[in-house]
Amino acid sequence: MRLDELFRLLDIAEEDRAKCAGLISGAENSTGAAEAKAALTSRLGSYSQDPLDVAIQDPMAWLTAFLQLTPTIVNWHRRLGVTPEITGDTLADVGRNIAIHRRSHGEFGLETWDWLIPHYTGMMFALGRLNYMLHPTKETVDGVMAPGDWVPSIHIPESGPLSPQSVDESLEQAQAFFSTYFPDKGVNVAVCVSWLLDPYLIEHLSSDTNIASFARRFALLGQPQDDATAALFFLFRTRDLRRLHTLPRDSSLRRLVLDRATTGDPWQIRSGYVRL
Repeated sequence: MRLDELFRLLDIAEEDRAKCAGLISGAENSTGAAEAKAALTSRLGSYSQDPLDVAIQDPMAWLTAFLQLTPTIVNWHRRLGVTPEITGDTLADVGRNIAIHRRSHGEFGLETWDWLIPHYTGMMFALGRLNYMLHPTKETVDGVMAPGDWVPSIHIPESGPLSPQSVDESLEQAQAFFSTYFPDKGVNVAVCVSWLLDPYLIEHLSSDTNIASFARRFALLGQPQDDATAALFFLFRTRDLRRLHTLPRDSSLRRLVLDRATTGDPWQIRSGYVRL
């Protein structure tokens, strides 16, 4: 795959392409890239949620592995019969996350490298507004799912408003996608694990907001997990509670998150499911 073709596929901005080319060629240091690449390759097609058994934490090592493995993932999608459009939408998350890093930190990097691991183990598919990571569940909900059932986890890329219409269309695409490309998996439920499902949001946001509409779709399951900085990172790309007074309060959601963080009351990560 030519570099220009690779960069278009991954939606990498012009200002970041030289650095990426250096990583691919080895001109830029990326210690651990071979180990990261081997770990991803060994997990390809396993659909396992277990953490990779590697200690590599260098974002550039992971980005190097992602860049070098892109042709492998393209071929993997092609063998599944996945359309080039879905492959492109899925892998565009690479460039999106590099751009987010530059916007947040003013330099080339990939702070959220671990979010891209499922893309390169063949589990993640972008279907309209939402991404879906296919895996066997460990949850039990009577009449809904049992351990071993195949259930895609919903992920929400930073790619625009989360309008009810866009979510409706994405869920419809997911139902068609999994029945077409994974007919043996029996997928009929999707799950989401996110601070966006914290009931506090529905209680304190206007009922007609996109976020409240999204949260109401899900039936909650399991126990909540406190996380003081999940909402901050999603909205502001920081986990530094000392910066609260410097962060913009330019939306009802941002004001709600900052007000709650100021009180010291943590957000909760909640799990929920929705039928496809």
